Amino acid sequence: MTQKAIDILKVRWPEVVLVVGLHVAMALLIEDVVAATEGMDARSATPPFWATFLLGMGMILCGILWQMLYLGFLKTAAASGGQLKQPMQLLRSGRPYFWRILLFQMLLGFAVMLLNAVFLNVLGGLIWQGRPIEDLPVWFAQICALAGMLIVLKPMLLVPACVIVYDLSAFAAFGQMRFYRLGQIDGIFKAIAIGFGVIGLSVLPSVLLGTEGQRRYLSSGLYSVATSLVLLILAMMAVLWIQQEFNASAAKASEELRE
Repeated sequence: MTQKAIDILKVRWPEVVLVVGLHVAMALLIEDVVAATEGMDARSATPPFWATFLLGMGMILCGILWQMLYLGFLKTAAASGGQLKQPMQLLRSGRPYFWRILLFQMLLGFAVMLLNAVFLNVLGGLIWQGRPIEDLPVWFAQICALAGMLIVLKPMLLVPACVIVYDLSAFAAFGQMRFYRLGQIDGIFKAIAIGFGVIGLSVLPSVLLGTEGQRRYLSSGLYSVATSLVLLILAMMAVLWIQQEFNASAAKASEELRE
């Protein structure tokens, strides 16, 4: 299943660049906004309301666009494999699933943030005693985020796959997920180990070069690219396997009807 997913990604590399690139750009933009906000003090000039509003709306629209492209890519990969698609086709394919999965994705994101906060507080407190959370190294925060994603990886992969293949709501797909185990997906644990290892290695620039000034774009960019690409490959493996299971069940039901 790993090779099948990689083969599709190779053939459809322009779409992969679009999906991953948009995600990375969005992540860097959010970091810039957060850094600028943290750098403000009481004497700083407050941006006008219209500028703040437009920036916020732009970030929301960018997130919606990326999620639709992402879901559309998974849907078309499950349905037509390595057949190239145009961005508008991805948007049309992903739009119905975006609204179904939005609340679940928000809850999942909140769970990852909560786990990240727990790791930062507990492990950060043990390793850097007395240091405020905001002063902890960026690379440590990235590793904590990675650990949080690893804990919720099963619903992160299987719920969108079930939504896309079985045409369910997100919470119905969450119930459907109990019938599957990640280990049933051929090669998934090896892919997870290698993929998360690659993400872990992408933290090295933050450790070696630091995150001051323009170097932050290199360290954060590499981490975002690695994370986005690895999760896309894993999601591809999940949706292809769920589609395979769906096709097998449909074929079996068809044979039983003929008998």
